[in-house]
Amino acid sequence: MDLLWDIRVVLDLFLGGIGIGAFILASILYTIDAQKYNTVCKTGFIMAPIFVAVGLVFLLLEIGRPFHAVIMLISVNPTSVLSWGGFIQGGFILLSVFVAYKAIKNQAISNVILFITMTLAFIIGIYHGALLSSFGRSVWNSSLPVLFLSTSLVTGFLTTMLVAKLFKHEEVTNKLVKGSMIVFLLLSFASVVGWLYGLKSQDAISKEGLSYLMSDYFLLLAIAILFGMLLPIVLYIKSLFAKTHLASMELKLATISSLVGVFVLKYVIVYLGQLEYLVK
Repeated sequence: MDLLWDIRVVLDLFLGGIGIGAFILASILYTIDAQKYNTVCKTGFIMAPIFVAVGLVFLLLEIGRPFHAVIMLISVNPTSVLSWGGFIQGGFILLSVFVAYKAIKNQAISNVILFITMTLAFIIGIYHGALLSSFGRSVWNSSLPVLFLSTSLVTGFLTTMLVAKLFKHEEVTNKLVKGSMIVFLLLSFASVVGWLYGLKSQDAISKEGLSYLMSDYFLLLAIAILFGMLLPIVLYIKSLFAKTHLASMELKLATISSLVGVFVLKYVIVYLGQLEYLVK
């Protein structure tokens, strides 16, 4: 029996997550010191609408109605999580494109616009997990909103910092960012533990999902946790105790590792949650 969703939904959640994380990092650094972190800010602001929009394209191709985006933007169903998500993501794309234009032109960006757009970014990060939870699948439990937000922030922050360093050799030396990365990584790990505990403690279908996860998807889950969380955590804690910032090779390793791990994790969650359809 075919699954309802394929890899395109995973790509939407993955790419959209990178986009919102990139915008949040750029906004924070722009507020702290726009001149010092000029390249990182521009990189994040440019990446944000591109990644979120490409992710949305994959989602619309998956549901078979690419032009449905226009309807979603002008018609909101108050009872539909999907409808609100389309409206919020469309609004974020429009505002983030405006911010990116201002950044490219080296024009001042209003703090009000930054705050509104960053708020939308946080909402989208939570929405990605809430969308799955709203379908009532036992495997898609209440841990997903926090898990998807935290992993999106990790991948978005790291990807933005790496791209900026590769192009302009600009480093992020702010202690707040380093501390935030450690918090996000630990929160991601805790959320995975919470998700697994939820699978164990809920209904029979949820427990069957956990059993299937441990038997058929165990290797992928191990890759997700090891590469998406544990390795980056070790690198950042090491830099914290050494009172230094990630070296170029360490940043590359942390970024590639987190991208692989988070993609695999979202793949496992999306596909595992659909197994309930297969057993009916």
